[in-house]
Amino acid sequence: MIYLDNAATTKMYKEAIEAEIDVAENFYANSSSIHSFGMESENLIKETKKIFAKVINAKENEIYFTKGASESNNIVISSFASLENMAITTSIEHSSVFDAFNNYKYKKVIYLKNDKYGFIDLEDLKNKLNDNIKLVSIIYVNNEIGTIQDIEKISKIIKDYDENICLHIDATQALGKIDCNVAKLSCDIMSFSAHKFHGPKGVGGLYISNKFIAKIKPIIYGGRQQVISSGTDNHQAIYAAGVAIKKQTVDKEYAYIQKLNSYLREKINSHISDSYIISPENDSSPYILDVAFKNIKAEVLVHYLEDSEIYVSSGSACSKGEDNRILRAIDLDKAYIDGAIRFSFSSYISFEDLDKTADVLKSGIEMIREFM
Repeated sequence: MIYLDNAATTKMYKEAIEAEIDVAENFYANSSSIHSFGMESENLIKETKKIFAKVINAKENEIYFTKGASESNNIVISSFASLENMAITTSIEHSSVFDAFNNYKYKKVIYLKNDKYGFIDLEDLKNKLNDNIKLVSIIYVNNEIGTIQDIEKISKIIKDYDENICLHIDATQALGKIDCNVAKLSCDIMSFSAHKFHGPKGVGGLYISNKFIAKIKPIIYGGRQQVISSGTDNHQAIYAAGVAIKKQTVDKEYAYIQKLNSYLREKINSHISDSYIISPENDSSPYILDVAFKNIKAEVLVHYLEDSEIYVSSGSACSKGEDNRILRAIDLDKAYIDGAIRFSFSSYISFEDLDKTADVLKSGIEMIREFM
């Protein structure tokens, strides 16, 4: 099997699986209980907060765990929603941000311009800031095409205008892969999800600077165990997430992933006609390679690859079955828009895997074009 759909979800590290099982078996008390057994569970959460805080250069009390990045994004966007407030975002956000803005009531939501690679127009940002803007929400690494936004420049523009505007970044495809030093980025809030860096599903979180925590409200009411997220803490999954992020950052796999990305880019460019690499060469995450093929139906190609146990995706797993909003937003040529495939990498992939993928991809495209 060749699994090239890591932007959808990653295989859990063995160490993370073992950690989660150990906690589930031996430290299963409710972390909100005041007895000593419950306090052991709570201590595991505190220990995990230390790990995440170190990775992103934050304070431990600025780390909050949620049920995933979608909940995290909704918490932020709902917290600033008001008929008196305005917000700025982009048309290339993850669906959990884009749909949240469509469902929570703002005075106005302003969408920034972007170029054909997905980079936002910084002059447009400058021009669209006004005194009613309370929140700017920008995806750090685009989940479909891999574009990395210059968050430092974005933050400077925003804070030069008004330091009280909150900058939220969706770092779901960034954390554990590229630099997420929140002090350097100068962001106020950051979302993340454990299953994108070889941790368990169903757990994610938020970095929230102490300056903005008073403005953040849960979307589910109840015990508020994590202050912003109600419900019994899934402390075994939280702890496993900490084990995973620690391993991924220690392993320093970035250079290897870069080589994989470049290798497959070259294979496609040199062996497959009428292909267009959407992901930019510079300022792009090497973990994602989005490629479009002329006169191809992506869904057909995905299933052709699947027959050889090669697993990729056509766009984001969260936009399955929908017209691709992100590819429209970057104004991709209509001849290519139906044939976009996302390859996403992990350290479990080898160069031999990519050789096979390129061969099967080429034969599949030739066959599909012959019958279209």
